[in-house]
Amino acid sequence: MSNAHKQMPEPMIPATAKGAAMRERLLTAASAVFGRKGYESTRVEDIVRAAKTSYGNFYRHFRNKDEVLLAVLQPLVDELYFASRRGDGSSFRATEAEFVENTIAYLKAYARHRKLLRLMREAAARGEKSTFFALYQSERSRFLRRTATWLTRLQSLGEIDKELEPETAAEALGGMMEQIAYIKLDLAARAPSGEEIELIGTHCAKIWYRGVFGAPQLNAGPGSARVENSSTRAAPGI
Repeated sequence: MSNAHKQMPEPMIPATAKGAAMRERLLTAASAVFGRKGYESTRVEDIVRAAKTSYGNFYRHFRNKDEVLLAVLQPLVDELYFASRRGDGSSFRATEAEFVENTIAYLKAYARHRKLLRLMREAAARGEKSTFFALYQSERSRFLRRTATWLTRLQSLGEIDKELEPETAAEALGGMMEQIAYIKLDLAARAPSGEEIELIGTHCAKIWYRGVFGAPQLNAGPGSARVENSSTRAAPGI
């Protein structure tokens, strides 16, 4: 287990179906309240009122508002991770079109939860709550490890420049996506449309892909496209 996960409190698991239903009710209410009011302005009282339940029910499931927020955020960051995961059977090298598809899927998932993800990022950046910083660092590291591992394997197959340092490249490429998501989605005055997300995702994916594999030959004639080596077929989910 990572040090980041060790800093997060162990969840209080409901023992019954009724308890599980109440926990979900509280999580739904907390998600709405935090999304509307932000971290600082949200009180346990607000969550209890939105869930139409009692303080006793709240404290049977969560110790404080930090703990309920962590429980709200964890599934969201998991959703982002798997939204950007490449499908089984994808070629290991990948195509630019696959990158575009995955990047758009990631940004659409991000946009659905943009208010809460902004809250997590800003709480982590302030350093006021070590639990949020731990969650942010843990999830960011998970993305970066996946990218660095993939780049390392591409180098071993001779698919990309050996001078590329995988960890640094993963940080640079991941940082671009983080900042684009923050500026274009988190800070947007309104929720972006599907068309806007597709435009952003397409441009980011092309920059990402061409930064690793190089730009296509614009003057290449028909039939001159590179034929992918069959030995670069991927293990599932890379």
